[in-house]
Amino acid sequence: MKYGVIPTTLAERLALATGRIPLPLFDAVFSIVKARAVMAGTRLGIFEAMREGSHDAVAVAERLGLDADCVDLLLRALVRCEYLVQDGLRYRLSKVGRRSLVRGGSRELVGYILWNYTQWKMVESLEDVLRTGKGVDFHRTLEDPEAWRHYQSGMLELARLDAPVLAKRVPVPKGATRLLDVAGSHGLLGATLCRQHPPMRSMVLELPSAVPHARELARAEGIDDVVEHQEGDFMAGDWGSGHDVVLLSNVLHHCSPVQIQTVLTHARSALHERGVVAVWEMERPPQGSKVGCGDGVALFFRLTSSAGAYHGDEYAARLEQSGFRNVRLQRPRMSPGKVLITALAN
Repeated sequence: MKYGVIPTTLAERLALATGRIPLPLFDAVFSIVKARAVMAGTRLGIFEAMREGSHDAVAVAERLGLDADCVDLLLRALVRCEYLVQDGLRYRLSKVGRRSLVRGGSRELVGYILWNYTQWKMVESLEDVLRTGKGVDFHRTLEDPEAWRHYQSGMLELARLDAPVLAKRVPVPKGATRLLDVAGSHGLLGATLCRQHPPMRSMVLELPSAVPHARELARAEGIDDVVEHQEGDFMAGDWGSGHDVVLLSNVLHHCSPVQIQTVLTHARSALHERGVVAVWEMERPPQGSKVGCGDGVALFFRLTSSAGAYHGDEYAARLEQSGFRNVRLQRPRMSPGKVLITALAN
């Protein structure tokens, strides 16, 4: 998947083909205006105000206490971004806007868009990361409770997309009763596996600062009957033992290669002899291969956590080095850029 300048008319296509479009301008200015427009529309309640029917800019501005002229400029920009539809002087939510940018939408991403305010500040550190090689490591440094709530809410929204994929593909042992969801926050992924394989229950191991809101999210999602939370740092290795499944979903991209080996050693110790480990991650293209979307992901993870994305073969090799067997890689077609690696403890 690629993001960039997309011509919509013959004249624009010709201008682009002949080098008359100043691409750096579009990449440097229009991209951030688009992102910030979506963020502002979410934070200021503009999308929510347009939940029902169509509205003109004056009505939206009066309802939210904003400037009508500026609101009209924003609404027109959001039409161009295809989150709104224009009807003369009035505007309404597009299908993708209704699906993603209002509370309760079928693909809600409101929490993630609000979390982007924190990510915006992280990206400002990119030059420092390039000089030092050290990222923000926000899991260790983030102190704002509101930012934590937005982060965890955003991760829950994304997990709703991943949950049915994992439920079909993780080979849960027959008769399983215990799943450990490492750094699983809300616990939805583990809960979905438990629902698929009763009477299994999930224990989420999560940082103390994250547990209170994680529990709130689990209750609101209606999964607290199969999910419990335990405070702890997964790098410390106090994972218990005798688990049937250890789930490492979007965890290892926060780890260095040495830390990954440590985490996988902890995982094997926490499983009983028939247990299964499942690693679910964004995948980076292998070194020397054609550049892909995973390269941008790898840079972003290096920025935010000092680590980065890895190729599926790298995860598989480290699982084998940790003593796991029957290592299997899956790349679901409807989850582009993601890889699932499963293995047996013995």
